Amino acid sequence: MGIQFWWFYDVIAVAITLVCVFFSSRKGTMKAAITTVGYGLALALALGISSSTAADLYKNTLRSSCINKIDRTLKADTFVSKYASYLESLGYSLRVNQEKLTNIFGGEKDIDEELVKYINSINGRPVAEDDDALRIVHEGYAVVIRDIVAKDMSKYAAETAAKEIRSDSSGIKKLAPLITDREDRTPAAKFIADNYTAPAYVTMFKLIGFLILFAAAAVTINLILNQYMSKDEGHTDAGSHICGGIIGVIKGGLFVTVAAALIRIWAIMGSDEMLFFNNSVIEKSIIFKYFYDFVSSL
Repeated sequence: MGIQFWWFYDVIAVAITLVCVFFSSRKGTMKAAITTVGYGLALALALGISSSTAADLYKNTLRSSCINKIDRTLKADTFVSKYASYLESLGYSLRVNQEKLTNIFGGEKDIDEELVKYINSINGRPVAEDDDALRIVHEGYAVVIRDIVAKDMSKYAAETAAKEIRSDSSGIKKLAPLITDREDRTPAAKFIADNYTAPAYVTMFKLIGFLILFAAAAVTINLILNQYMSKDEGHTDAGSHICGGIIGVIKGGLFVTVAAALIRIWAIMGSDEMLFFNNSVIEKSIIFKYFYDFVSSL
C-alpha cells in the first residue's frame, strides 16, 4: 500500500467509532456513560504515568548504550571533517581548511559569527548574505549530528537529533569544544545523547508505556464495572439506546486515539520508511490525522 491508500486510516477511524456506537447503544445511556468515563480515566491515567516516567526509563535503560554507540563513532576529527564535507557539498566551490574549522569550533569566540565570516571569505567573496549564511551554518550542525547518530543508531533517532538542533542550535556552542577534544570525547557523546537523541527514545517509551498502561487500566475498569453494574437491559428504552449511541462516538474517539498511538509506534520502528505506516500517508487522511497529530505531540 502507498500514499494513494490514505483513506484506509479514515476507514479504520470510522469502523472503530461505529463499533463503539453499536455496543454503547445496546448498553443504554447510563452504562455507556459510565464505561466511557472509565475508559477516559484509563486513557488519562496511562498518559499521565507514561509521560512522567518515560524520561527516567530512558536514563536507566538505553542512555548508556546510546552514549557508547555515539562515542564509538566519534573520532578526533569526525565532526570537523563531516562539517567540512557539508560546506564543500553546497555548490559554492568551497575548499575548506579543516584546521581553521577546528580552531573555530574549539575557540572561545562566537562560533556562528566566526563560521559566517569564514565561509564568506574562503573564496575572497561572500557566498551568501549573513542571514542566509547563518541558516547554512545551523543546517550544517543538524546534518553532521544526524550523520554521526545514524552511524550506529536508528534513522528516527538521527532525524530527531537533527530536528532538535534545527529548533534550537544554541547547544552547539557547548558541544563544539567537547566534540573537538582530542583526548576524551565521551562528554560530547553524553551531551548528544542527553540533548539530541533522548527525545526519540523518550517518545518511544512514552507511547509503549501508554499502550500497556491503557490496556491494563481498561481491563481492570471493565472488570470492576461488569461486576457492579446490572446486566439487566430489559428496561432500557429507545431514547436510552439513542443517547448511548451518541456517547459511543466519544468512546470511539478514545479508542481511535489508542489506535493512533499503536500506528505511531509502527511508523517510528520503521523509521518512517514503511510503505504504508509513514507520516506522509497518514497526513493525507481527513479524520485520522488529527488523532495521529495529537499522539505525535505527546
